[in-house]
Amino acid sequence: MIGFLEQMGKNAALSRLEGEEFAAAVDALGLDDAPRQALLARDHEALNTLLGGRLAMTCMLFPADDDNKKDDDQDDSDQPDQDDRKESVHRAGLH
Repeated sequence: MIGFLEQMGKNAALSRLEGEEFAAAVDALGLDDAPRQALLARDHEALNTLLGGRLAMTCMLFPADDDNKKDDDQDDSDQPDQDDRKESVHRAGLH
């Protein structure tokens, strides 16, 4: 059923099917009665319930901190500290 809904969203011709053509497309899916009836009635609330969708969704955006501020402790050096350096293994090194 989800694939069918996805195809309806992608294909304008499929989303415009009416009457017997739409019923034939839905019947070809071989769905149980409840999802079949919801599709035929184009009942978005019933489809949402059958698919376990959310009743409402909220999106919140939080502005980022000012990137121009720098901590006094921050080191702008690209070189790692002495403690952060890894031991280098040379050709004649450890194997």
